[in-house]
Amino acid sequence: MFHLESLSHQWKQITAKIAALGTIRPGTVCAQKVKYRDKDGTLKENGPYPILTCKQDGKTRTIRLQSAEEVALVEEQIANFRDFQSLTKELTRLGREMADCELAEKRDGKKNSSSASMPNSKRKARQSSRD
Repeated sequence: MFHLESLSHQWKQITAKIAALGTIRPGTVCAQKVKYRDKDGTLKENGPYPILTCKQDGKTRTIRLQSAEEVALVEEQIANFRDFQSLTKELTRLGREMADCELAEKRDGKKNSSSASMPNSKRKARQSSRD
């Protein structure tokens, strides 16, 4: 029972961390350079421009970020999203462990005969051999 209470306490701590995360956003901030041909035919390059790339509805979406403040905000949202992912992974592990503890407590609480866990065919064979 102590182990289950400890897991429950950990569960509450993680859910509190998730609630405190703030806004989340999947994606990556990277730099984009734009290449073009000048009037005289030479290849030139502008940039780099900060962009956000992410998957949305199975397609890659690209958004150009306009300022350093936007870049900082989006990077914070992405960091929050990665924290969210690791916290939910930990919640899944804790949930599985808590479920296993509950199941073990239910099993320990019931008095099972040795034949209760056997399939019907083996139980019938055991009974017929006794007769």
